Amino acid sequence: MNILLNSWTVLVLILCISTFGFSFCAVTILCVILFISGILTVMYIKQEKSFSNYFTKQEIGHPTFIYEVVEKMKKPKKDCKLDKRLTGSQVIDEELQDILDFIIRDYVHPWYDQVKEIDWIPYLTTRLVDDAASHIRLYRQARARLKSSSGSKQNLEDHFFDLELAMEENIICRDHVSLQPKSQRCYLQQLSEVVLFNLSPEVEFRCLPLRFIARELIVNSVLVPLIAKLSDPDYINQFIIWLCKDIPVTSEIFLDVLRASDNIEELNATRDILNKEISTLRSRDKGGESEALVKLQLSSLIYLNKLVEARISRLQEGEDTNTTPDYSKLLLGSTKLFQLPLDVLLKNNLALSHFMDYMTSIGAHGYLCFYLNIEGWKASTEQQLSDMSQHSFDKTDVLLAEQYSAQRQTLDRVAEAAATIYQQYLSDQSSTRLQIDEVIVRRLHQKIRTEKPNENWFDEVQAAVYERIQNDEKFLNGFRASPLYVKLLTELDLVKGERSDEEDTGSLDEVSLNSDTASLPEFIIPHSNSADTENGGSPVHHGSEPKASGPFSLHAEIIETGLVHEKGKTFGMYAVSVLKKYENGHRDSWHVYRRYSDFHDLHTKIKEKYPELAKLTFPGKKTFHNMERKTLERRMIGLNNYLICITQPSLLASKPGLAVLVSTFLHRGEYRPEAHISKTLDSLFRFSMQAVRTVPDSLMSSVDGVVDGLSRVLQVKTTREETGKVSASIDTESGDNIPTRILLLLMTEVFELKASSQWLRRRLVNLLRQIVRTMFGDIVNKRILDTVALLTSPHKVASYLRAFKDALWPHGLQGEPPIPRDNATKMRTRVAAKAALLSSLSDELKHILGSETSRYGIISVFSLLQCNSLNTRFAFVLLEGILSNLLGEPIMTDILRRLHSKSPRIQDLQS
Repeated sequence: MNILLNSWTVLVLILCISTFGFSFCAVTILCVILFISGILTVMYIKQEKSFSNYFTKQEIGHPTFIYEVVEKMKKPKKDCKLDKRLTGSQVIDEELQDILDFIIRDYVHPWYDQVKEIDWIPYLTTRLVDDAASHIRLYRQARARLKSSSGSKQNLEDHFFDLELAMEENIICRDHVSLQPKSQRCYLQQLSEVVLFNLSPEVEFRCLPLRFIARELIVNSVLVPLIAKLSDPDYINQFIIWLCKDIPVTSEIFLDVLRASDNIEELNATRDILNKEISTLRSRDKGGESEALVKLQLSSLIYLNKLVEARISRLQEGEDTNTTPDYSKLLLGSTKLFQLPLDVLLKNNLALSHFMDYMTSIGAHGYLCFYLNIEGWKASTEQQLSDMSQHSFDKTDVLLAEQYSAQRQTLDRVAEAAATIYQQYLSDQSSTRLQIDEVIVRRLHQKIRTEKPNENWFDEVQAAVYERIQNDEKFLNGFRASPLYVKLLTELDLVKGERSDEEDTGSLDEVSLNSDTASLPEFIIPHSNSADTENGGSPVHHGSEPKASGPFSLHAEIIETGLVHEKGKTFGMYAVSVLKKYENGHRDSWHVYRRYSDFHDLHTKIKEKYPELAKLTFPGKKTFHNMERKTLERRMIGLNNYLICITQPSLLASKPGLAVLVSTFLHRGEYRPEAHISKTLDSLFRFSMQAVRTVPDSLMSSVDGVVDGLSRVLQVKTTREETGKVSASIDTESGDNIPTRILLLLMTEVFELKASSQWLRRRLVNLLRQIVRTMFGDIVNKRILDTVALLTSPHKVASYLRAFKDALWPHGLQGEPPIPRDNATKMRTRVAAKAALLSSLSDELKHILGSETSRYGIISVFSLLQCNSLNTRFAFVLLEGILSNLLGEPIMTDILRRLHSKSPRIQDLQS
């Protein structure tokens, strides 16, 4: 049967394949298999529940726990929950967690969702800076009033809040919240209720117990402690030190702070710590190897102690209470002052401002005005003619009538401006006619009348004016003999004479008010050995060697380092062994002694002449403890590596002139680096700008602006006190972009630029704009907005919260209460903060504004920060500004007016 069935099956397959083909047969069989599989699948899906019910009713011999395990494995895996236990009882904790979730949902999210949508960038970039600048202005004006009314019973705070009342148009005055703790707490309670009314639901706000509890928690636990902390001068001083922790404080600045201090408590606290350290050092003065170290440190501390005691005695006698120097005394006490060239006076804004003030005082400012007007006219004329030269007037060119007319109008305006300058300063009808050779004046008049405009018209007259200013005894020489010239030299750091580098005052660098006395090097070069420095040592000749001639190579190595005492100063010295090898076999060797400042001067010259060598490793300067033995030895290793690099024959051959610099440095005898005055002048020229040449094109369309613009701004300064906010007075000048506004707000008030002539202030405004464009390009606003957005981003806010958490709970533990700081420690912190703040002042700003002006501005701001009541006032200004941005300016303006109506000054006005 099977054989027969198989035979028929094979026969059918052969016939199908031969008739239909192999592919058709394969497709048919596959379709049949898939059809049967589909039918079975549908049947299983429809009858699955019935099959499950059937199998559950059957008795199966497997253990029941196996099915329980299977059922648990089928359940989805839940995420791990954090430990949210509050009481230890799961039932109670679940209810408490639900209550907390509902509180956050109903009482936090309604106001938080509103707050997080507020744009804080306009407030941070405009109003905040405006409030700070206005605060500084009020303090400066109050201090000026206090100084002028020395016999009055009013103190600084009285004058300050009188001025604030005038600034706020007799509507707002914060004297009651700044000076009276009881009024301050009442004000904060009312302000908290305003915030709760605007942010909390109406139902909860009407619940008096809940509202009073929330109000008292906000006031007593948050606002009052926070404002007290932010207003504390000691906390502010610690914050300043923390901000400036990466800025080195030089010993020179530290000594200047002590010399200029007008607070006896600061000096007494410094003297106490000095006496303590002196006593400690004297107890160690027992001879032995460290005797020289102890004596050197003692001499440093004794010198500093004498300086402090001398300052205290002068203050107790009523001398030197004014921080502004008396330039007349400096002029009489100076035997030799540096003579600035006239070119510097005319090209540097700071120097020109002082020179202009002097010429105005003697009634000769017309010469400078004429000179500057000529420079402006020449710059604009050169630009106009250069633009016109691109469109030739050749008759063969086809020019439109409009273009030809516009160019003719430009030439007419140039000639008209020149004629107006002539009429203003050189014509017979002028009331300010200058005394210049008549022949030169007539030639200029003839050119203006007959010739085509040319930028060289005034060259001869300008040269005559320059010569008159330089040679007339009343002009340049008179200025050099006036107190204004001494003030200028002080601003340029040229009146103190030559300053040593940081190793000249090395013994003073060892003074540390916050640490134990540091150890000094045990090896000290005797002063008698320094004679070799002048003689340069004696060369070593080797018998009958050939004479020195032809090409040679240099080899230099520092063999020892130590300290040298000379003229009351102590500084590090490095002994260098120099070997000079000639190609003919001659060898010459000697020893020279160089200071670190000499190496630094050589490195500076090499970098300036060969910028590609700036990457050579050179040991950096160290402000404090640079006389320690380990510091000297570390520098010796670095300087040795530097000498090896610069004396390589391949490098000397590839850099023309480098061999001369190195040979001069290693030559026998004393190395004389570039003088300090020359360096200062180079820096002065580097930061000077050609102010008189930057004349806008709009001047050519306004003859009046060319002629007497300078004369108007040089008139007598107004003494009227400004009563409005800072932003109201400078919007017209700084409305172009935010960074310029910010710079003007801060610089104008901090450094009192309003007291300068309008001409100098306009030049500074232009310079600031140039600096901003150089630093940020044409995307100034976007950079500022991006920076503020970054500072307020979630990651930054998280870092602030993390710092807050670490401060209150260090390492997760409850922080210990702060130890009360005694008054002496606070005073020493105040000295350190003042030195840190002065160290943060950049050299660029000093060259723009002047060293004395910038120093006085920083000290003025620091003095403002030491007044607790005024700090409290500014804290309230910040709080009100934040709430105004949060709730809306119109709402808060009316509310603040009502809350501040309790001010005694406002009530006196109303009565």
